[in-house]
Amino acid sequence: MKLVITFFAVLASVFFSATDVSEDVVNALKQGKTSELVKYFDEKVSIKLINQEDVLSKSQAEANIKYFFEKHPVKNFSSSHISSPNNNSQYITGTLESGSEKFRVSILIRRNLVTQFRIETNND
Repeated sequence: MKLVITFFAVLASVFFSATDVSEDVVNALKQGKTSELVKYFDEKVSIKLINQEDVLSKSQAEANIKYFFEKHPVKNFSSSHISSPNNNSQYITGTLESGSEKFRVSILIRRNLVTQFRIETNND
């Protein structure tokens, strides 16, 4: 019986931790807190910030995003879609508002780590 309870506890913690990661990432974006955001980055992250795209280390990604947020202070972030195509990944899309500019944001989370982070100009 203890084995069954332990199994369900582990299963529940894995399921709910994936949800927590996406919520924490969204909250960090809403507040424009780079340090909170990069806590969930993988060691190597595919980053696109407007026209610059590269695979960066976690520390390089942090520096670039911090510079972006300094140049474009976050007024608001609203997620438009959070999906889980399978148990190991999640995809977040939304709109980041900064002054008079709006940006399209897309984030791929695999195994509870951000592996892809994109901020692009919003051409609406």
